Amino acid sequence: SKINLKIPITLLHGTNDDVVPLSFSKKILKICKKSKRKLIRIKKGDHSLSRKNDLKKICAELNHIVKNIRT
Repeated sequence: SKINLKIPITLLHGTNDDVVPLSFSKKILKICKKSKRKLIRIKKGDHSLSRKNDLKKICAELNHIVKNIRT
C-alpha cells in the first residue's frame, strides 16, 4: 500500500524504544512514496525521548524544519 501525501515527513525514533519498533517508522516512510522523507534515529533513546540530549535533538530538528518553511 502507499499514501499519496506530498508533504515533508520527519520521524524521530529512539533506538532503545521498547514500545514501538524502529521497523514501524521505516514502514511509515516506505509507504509515503511522494513525500520528502527523513528518519532520525536517536541513539539509546527510549519511547519518550525525554532525556536532555533527546530534547535538544528534537528542538534542533524543529528549528531546521521551521527555517525551511520560511525560505
